[in-house]
Amino acid sequence: MTPEGVCPARFRVECADFARAADAGAAQYREDLMNSASAQTNFYRWIIVLCSFLILFVSNGITIAGITVFDLELLQALSDNAGREITLGELKVRDGLMFITSGVLGLAAGWLADRVGVKPLIIVGLALLALCNFAYSRVEALTDVYAIHVVFGLVLVLCGLMVNIYLISRWFDKHRGLAIGLVLAGTSLGNAAFPQLNAWLLSDASWQEAMQFLALIPLILLPVAIFVVKGSPEDARRAAGNIEPADQDLPGYTLGETLRSRNFYILCTLAFCTFYSILGMTAVTFVFLSVNDYPAQLAATGVTILFIGGLVGKIISGYLAEVLGHKQVLLVSLLLMLIGAIALVLAVAQGSEMFIWIGLIGFGFGWGGIYTLIQLLVADLFGLKALGKVLGVVNVVDTLGGALGPVVTAMLYDRTGSFLVSFGVITALLVIATSAAALLRMQDAACLQQAGQG
Repeated sequence: MTPEGVCPARFRVECADFARAADAGAAQYREDLMNSASAQTNFYRWIIVLCSFLILFVSNGITIAGITVFDLELLQALSDNAGREITLGELKVRDGLMFITSGVLGLAAGWLADRVGVKPLIIVGLALLALCNFAYSRVEALTDVYAIHVVFGLVLVLCGLMVNIYLISRWFDKHRGLAIGLVLAGTSLGNAAFPQLNAWLLSDASWQEAMQFLALIPLILLPVAIFVVKGSPEDARRAAGNIEPADQDLPGYTLGETLRSRNFYILCTLAFCTFYSILGMTAVTFVFLSVNDYPAQLAATGVTILFIGGLVGKIISGYLAEVLGHKQVLLVSLLLMLIGAIALVLAVAQGSEMFIWIGLIGFGFGWGGIYTLIQLLVADLFGLKALGKVLGVVNVVDTLGGALGPVVTAMLYDRTGSFLVSFGVITALLVIATSAAALLRMQDAACLQQAGQG
């Protein structure tokens, strides 16, 4: 190459042009690479939505609503083994143990999600779910059931609601409400589908054989969790060998700032009251319809109607929240759920079949909207900076409500011989939740603070 000091003028110009072209080409290459990575991320995040949908479909569908179809057969088998009658309230202690375990371990899971990501947690959770279902087929005593449901609580921590909301929140900023609504639809479809599947299995097999079949389903999802799920867009870019952006400070409030926020305690009140109501109602719907002389398949259909309403409510509310506002949609959802609860109280008091179906539909639509809005509000009100820890704290509160709901609802039925008091307590809690929601201050949301700084 000719040294610069002896290079002809024309050659020096060509050298400079070449250098500029090389710099421009490199810059364009980097820009094209970033644009390509962004396009891939925009597409892949919807793959993540599908993965989370399937994970919640299985984990929630099996552990929450699906298993209630086996209650009468399980009560009979446990009573025969114990030599005494096992009550519904005693059996439903299992649900309380499951949700207490989920709440206690939720803080640790939130910390782990912030530290190592959610993918390892999901893989372990699905494997444990398969083992628990197989172990269920061999239970002989009530203590065996309790032990399995403690592990079910760990399953809900590792591959349940909190972890999947964390995953979606990391992948989505725009359209987060729609994405969360679609993912949470997995809980409704799972809780609608598994009662039907389990009722069908019971028509041709024992409940033990049905449990062994259910153990295979989480194993089918394991390859999806291992090879498809990526914890964040940065993880996806690293896996694809693309350039990785510099670390950025995530927006939002710290855990300490969140705990000093009035919105945090309002959200916790909503979470406790609504999760008590949701899980208390879903835990006894099958039995409620069965003791009112509905056949098993029709009683399972009642559970399905409840969760199909939840499915529609989750998807619609996630979209409407972005269009009409979070608080407005939250209040409408709470009112629908409250109307449904009142209708079910009237159904018990008056023996009206019409109020049963009106109540289940209204309750389902309402809690579907609330379920989505509470998860969406955690990320939007408090941001991503300490999302795992904040979700963990909220998880403790809502699982406390979820733990008490099935147990207290069933015990009140055992003591009174009617669901009137049980459904009355649910109605009262929904009045409290609606009042609390009216006090929510959306102007303090982290997403609005971030937009204002931008």
